[in-house]
Amino acid sequence: MAVTCAEIFARMPEQFDAEVAGDWDAKVAYKIEGEGGGNWAMTVSNGSCSVAQGEVDDATATIITDCETWVGIAEGSVEPTTAFMTGKIRIEGNMADVMKAQKVIKRADA
Repeated sequence: MAVTCAEIFARMPEQFDAEVAGDWDAKVAYKIEGEGGGNWAMTVSNGSCSVAQGEVDDATATIITDCETWVGIAEGSVEPTTAFMTGKIRIEGNMADVMKAQKVIKRADA
C-alpha cells in the first residue's frame, strides 16, 4: 500500500531530531496540491516538534508541492534540491528554515 501525505506528516514528530534542532524555533507550512494533498504546519519550539493539519498565517516559511513529490522526498526517491530546481517545489519565506526543516526530520530509512 502506498504511503500517503497524511501519513508522512503524522510520523514527522516521531522522526524529529531535537539534538539537530538545538534552539531553532520556526513554523513551516506545507501546501500539498492535488490528489492526497492538504495543508499542514510543523512547529518547532523549545526542542520539540508538533504537526497539525490546516492552514496557518504565521509561518516563517511555506513549502508548496504535490503529494507525489512530497512522498518521494520523504521516502528518499526524490532529491529535494533537484525538485526545487525543476520547479516541483516552491518556497515562500525563510529559505534557511526550509533547509533546517529538512535536517531535523530523519527519514524513516536513514
